[in-house]
Amino acid sequence: SKVTLHSNIVSRGSLQGKEHHLREEVAIALFRITQEALRNVWRHSGATAADIAIEFTNGRARITVSDNGKGFQVPEKISDLARQDKLGLAGMYERAQLIGGTLTVQSQPGKGTTIIVEAPG
Repeated sequence: SKVTLHSNIVSRGSLQGKEHHLREEVAIALFRITQEALRNVWRHSGATAADIAIEFTNGRARITVSDNGKGFQVPEKISDLARQDKLGLAGMYERAQLIGGTLTVQSQPGKGTTIIVEAPG
């Protein structure tokens, strides 16, 4: 499905695997992380397109949010995110850790950004 939001960014979503019921705290954390990732796309990336992929495999949920925006240099240490004023990303890492999950940030200047959150279902 394709949705163009008020941001003029074309957003596409996909779902793979068998959808299943997540524990409430996991579902809420994944929702909030995805919400923050999309907020970053709309506010900061300068992107014209974003993709959201949700996958359920082997009792795990993975959500990938990628954009074609301006990207940024990812710091080597997560603790440097807050120092670089990337508080939204720092909060996303914390949320992922609280549910026993992981957050991966892939980005380079001029190459867009991909955020992957994985959590036990």
